[in-house]
Amino acid sequence: MTAWQQWRIEQREKLIQQRVNWSREQPAESQKTVSHHLHLVLEPLPKGIIGFYWPIKGEIDCRDFVTSLITRGWQAALPKIVARHQPLQFRQWHPQVDMQKEIWEIPVPQNTPIVQPDVLLIPLVGFDRKLHRLGNGGGFYDRTLAGTPKPLAIGIGYEWMLLDNIQPHSHDIPMDRIVTEQAVYPS
Repeated sequence: MTAWQQWRIEQREKLIQQRVNWSREQPAESQKTVSHHLHLVLEPLPKGIIGFYWPIKGEIDCRDFVTSLITRGWQAALPKIVARHQPLQFRQWHPQVDMQKEIWEIPVPQNTPIVQPDVLLIPLVGFDRKLHRLGNGGGFYDRTLAGTPKPLAIGIGYEWMLLDNIQPHSHDIPMDRIVTEQAVYPS
């Protein structure tokens, strides 16, 4: 293991714990501001399918925001892990859909169509100014973004997650935008 790989593992563990602690104390205002910034990013786009995530380990909860998009004509989808080293599969979601916990106890829509998102909201553990994302370490989102057509990738996190450099691997795909409670990158 290289020094940078070890550094990434240590940063990931530290930042996830910090995110869990922050989420317990986080003011509701931060959540509202992230949603407002997301709205500004998505407003000029044509309505399509937005893929998002079920929040775990203190990730920012986008479910209410996505539900509001559905009322404005968007469709939504949640990821399903199909197999290790494979891209994510996205299944159509709406608030009334039947859900079942799967890998890592994350709920996944049941008996809904598999869809291809136009936009993906992707949780951050950390990020840098070049829009590289430090994630949970499974590589699922990078494999998903490497496919075609590539959806617009929007990383979702807190400003304190900004690192000088995450030392991305060659397979790490940068986000198109990153949204925090303080900014939208690139600004």
